[in-house]
Amino acid sequence: MPKKDWQDFEDKVRIYLQKKFNCELTKGSLNIKGKNKSFDLLNKDRKIVGDIKHYRNTKSGSEPSAKRSILNEYVWILQKLPRRWRKIIVIGEDYNMAKKYIKDFYPWLNGVTFYYFDRKGKFEILKKG
Repeated sequence: MPKKDWQDFEDKVRIYLQKKFNCELTKGSLNIKGKNKSFDLLNKDRKIVGDIKHYRNTKSGSEPSAKRSILNEYVWILQKLPRRWRKIIVIGEDYNMAKKYIKDFYPWLNGVTFYYFDRKGKFEILKKG
């Protein structure tokens, strides 16, 4: 069975970040204050954790409000981890949607680094944690 578009995207992001951080990143879960949470990017030894979001605006051009809420949830959960953890979120596909999300929620994004990644190999830090 062929991979879905988002699975292929996740694989490309994971490969890129493994080279960037010089370590293996796998899917996995962490116990954060008594609650297990799954992440797309995890290296417990190097204290790296994050998630990959394959998001874009709707076909009508509207902001994906439910997906923005999910991003806020991940930020909130990542902020529960100690400062020594490198916390990252990678957003792909729609650069303008990613930039607008950062602009709209900037005051709430402390401690989390946001990246943008596209299939052409563009990788950009949108906000440092």
